[in-house]
Amino acid sequence: MATVSELWGRSSASKRHWRVFVGGYAAVVFALLVVVTLAGGSVFADSFLLSAALFYAPPFVSAASAFRGGGAPASLAVGLAPGVLFALVVGSRALVGHPVQGEAPLWALTVGFSLLGVVGALLGYGLGRGVLRFVER
Repeated sequence: MATVSELWGRSSASKRHWRVFVGGYAAVVFALLVVVTLAGGSVFADSFLLSAALFYAPPFVSAASAFRGGGAPASLAVGLAPGVLFALVVGSRALVGHPVQGEAPLWALTVGFSLLGVVGALLGYGLGRGVLRFVER
């Protein structure tokens, strides 16, 4: 059974933890999305780096966060970052006058990216906590 401190994370240096893991990951995703959006269909649009940052990184970032004492809210924030930032960048581009092209609506992509990120982040959180418990024994 998880204790409250395990679920919410260590209270010591929690601001630094959020800044490093959640803020650092969100900044990298935001920068990649801006570069790909400004490139507008060039070779960056199908980049492995962008797909890795959006889909493959949340479980690893969340596992590292949990291993370093972060809680479930930090892991959820890591999981929600790709979907929310995607909606922010692509939606702001649509507001400027560049229509969003594609078959799926923006809200569906946002929900899909967010769900994928949250599931991966929760799996990463569980893995990080499990490894931490194993190492502490």
